[in-house]
This record gives sequence, C-alpha cells and structure tokens, in this order.
Amino acid sequence: MRGAQEALERYGLTETSDGFALTLKGFQRASRRALDLRKQGDPEAIRVLALPPDDPLRWEYARCLQIDSFVSEVHHSEI
Repeated sequence: MRGAQEALERYGLTETSDGFALTLKGFQRASRRALDLRKQGDPEAIRVLALPPDDPLRWEYARCLQIDSFVSEVHHSEI
C-alpha cells in the first residue's frame, strides 16, 4: 500500500470518497504532459490547452491524464 500512496503523491492525486482529486502539483505535471501531447498533434490536448487554466474542463482533463498515468504505473509495477 505504501507504494501506491507514493505513486499517488508523485502524480499529484489524492483519494476521496468519490475517487481521485487533483492537487496543484498534479495539475502542473498534467499540463506539461498535455503540452507534449499537443506538440504531437493530439486534438483533445489542443482543444483543452486553449481553455483558461482555471476552466473546470481543463482541470478534469488534467485529472484524467494523471489517473491514467497512475493506473498504468500501478498496473505495470503491480503495486
């Protein structure tokens, strides 16, 4: 369980009763990943990055990116 908690912190996520919440650190990390995706021509990243940083949709996109990365790491490392 310790490994999973460390991974959550690394991705800027916290567990809530409804699932996962994104921290500011997680938003910043996801924003950097979205920039990379935009450079690769990802249409969703292009649309979302055109939104203001405080737009709830941009935060939800960032949260989804971080959850995806977290789940992938947990799955591959079998934490």
